[in-house]
Amino acid sequence: MAVTRKAVLLRLTKYLIGIAGFGLVYILVDYSIDIRPKNIQSSYHFKTSMSELEFDRPTWLRQDNLNILLIKRSPDLRRQLSEPNPNLQDINSDSSRQPGYAKNILRSRDQLFFVSFAIGTDLTCPLELKEKLILKEICGSASYDFAGRALEGNNQFQNLPIPDYNFNEDFSLLTISID
Repeated sequence: MAVTRKAVLLRLTKYLIGIAGFGLVYILVDYSIDIRPKNIQSSYHFKTSMSELEFDRPTWLRQDNLNILLIKRSPDLRRQLSEPNPNLQDINSDSSRQPGYAKNILRSRDQLFFVSFAIGTDLTCPLELKEKLILKEICGSASYDFAGRALEGNNQFQNLPIPDYNFNEDFSLLTISID
């Protein structure tokens, strides 16, 4: 018995609908059920070497899709950042995303180090060193000082977001906790 062209097309259409349906169910199940252990990637660990970190030079740390900015600040820089600066947009960090321990003029747990996510608050692009002591978002116009505070510009920006972080006693291990 000869199979008509219409029957072949109908059969192929049913197969394609079945494959698409199976693919959709697979994607929905894979998306809704996470079989990884509960605490996987709830924190990130970065090894740091105090001797290798230069004063007043940004260091970018990367693990998986997490980018962190780390700056070891000299006493002169800490003094400079503590002085009043009228060029800041959010001087008291009132509209910034930061843990309670970072609600100080240097926006850090320890005055020696500044730690933040390494993305800007304009277009959420990575940061680069624009000039001495100024960070800039690579695809936007936002600029920041070495305390992550947004500098005056054409638009209003938030300060750099500060993660929940801890150092060990000798500052050789930085732990970033992600909720």
